[in-house]
Amino acid sequence: MKYKFVLLLLSLLLFTPFTLPFYPVFAEEPPSASDEAKELVQKGLTIFEIDKEVSRLNEQDAKIVVQIGQNEQNIVKQTNQVDSTRKHAGKVMRAYYTGDRDSIWMLLFSVKSFSDALRMFEYLQMIITNDHRALSAFTDSFNQLKSLKTELESSRTELQATKEKFLLQRERLVTLQAELDKQLAVSAQAQVIQNQIKNLNEQWKQEGVPLFREYLTSLAIAFRELPQYVTKENKFMDLSSIKNPVISISDTDFNSYIHEKDNLLQNLNFTFSDGHIIAKGKKDQIEASLEGKFVLKENPDMNEVRFVVNKLEFNGFQLPDTTIEDFTKEFQLGFVPKKMVSYLDVVSVETKNGVAVVKLKLSL
Repeated sequence: MKYKFVLLLLSLLLFTPFTLPFYPVFAEEPPSASDEAKELVQKGLTIFEIDKEVSRLNEQDAKIVVQIGQNEQNIVKQTNQVDSTRKHAGKVMRAYYTGDRDSIWMLLFSVKSFSDALRMFEYLQMIITNDHRALSAFTDSFNQLKSLKTELESSRTELQATKEKFLLQRERLVTLQAELDKQLAVSAQAQVIQNQIKNLNEQWKQEGVPLFREYLTSLAIAFRELPQYVTKENKFMDLSSIKNPVISISDTDFNSYIHEKDNLLQNLNFTFSDGHIIAKGKKDQIEASLEGKFVLKENPDMNEVRFVVNKLEFNGFQLPDTTIEDFTKEFQLGFVPKKMVSYLDVVSVETKNGVAVVKLKLSL
């Protein structure tokens, strides 16, 4: 009887449904496979661009070495030239210090006719001309030698800076490549990602670089001629203070200006915010983005407003600082008001709430 009771109890427990309280577990959501893939493709583009910079620095290094060798040869030749002209100049100076030239001038008083005096004067004039030529030749050859030595020193300094930069970028390249290889080694989509990296790099090379160059070429012209545009339109100028006029232009007006300036820029739009500027454009299947800010570049004769780029993106992928530096060397985006209006110089520039404000001063 006891065993029958136990079996009955077990049967009830096994076949009676029951539920346990549910407590949700919150865990940090792991990054998706697409995010990881994009990170690796991004790294591949960065490696591609830094590798270009390393190659450029290596070529620059080789050119500077050749230049240094040529300078050293020129210095040897010029040193010989200085020694030669120094000897001739030394003879001339000794002649003047020892009074030899004075005795020649005394010959004028021994002539017996006016025609003899003219011939003697021409002779003396030839001597003086040759003396001056000898002294000038020494001065010129000596100055040229100094210039060559200065150029050589400058080349050596440039070579050292290039070598340091080359080593830094090469180390950076090696580190990034090792990281990418390690990540690809454990990725199930390694081959797919490698193909994406290859395709992106090729697209950037064949389509991205030309588009950015076209944008930057057109923008350089548009920025340079901006003062002429804003000074012709009264709505941009605030002349309440004659000595300190102010130019204000909204990003909407700026976009209208560059769109009218060049057809290529019609699909590029700027947004001005507090101390920050974003420009975005699209052509066919290529999306381009530039981010930066206006800065005041002070010069002794006239100041300049420069647009400094600190971020570039191509189809959603960020380009490294080496690419930005390379474009910055080639293209200067900025304007100098004083070149257009000689009596106006810029003293400050800022962007805020969709407006760029340029403060000027009257300088007559």
